[in-house]
Amino acid sequence: MTDLPSVSLALDDQLCFKLYAASRAVTRAYKPMLDQLGLTYPQYLVMLVLWDQEGLGIKGLAERLQQDSGSITPLVKRLEELGVGRPSTY
Repeated sequence: MTDLPSVSLALDDQLCFKLYAASRAVTRAYKPMLDQLGLTYPQYLVMLVLWDQEGLGIKGLAERLQQDSGSITPLVKRLEELGVGRPSTY
């Protein structure tokens, strides 16, 4: 049996936790602006893509946002319900 290197399992030593914490900090920083727009952070990301690439379909949105279509579809439907953007471009 080979010796495994000593790895700290302390939460603060985990890169995944640092990335998670940073992601939450970014989302919190955007929240006041997004609240004024009536958007969630994921909806904002969808809108950023659509503002950049008008006419993109669900599949293209999902690819650009590195998500599956099943995750993007409800976001787009909610944006349509809110009257944000132009539904014909989805």
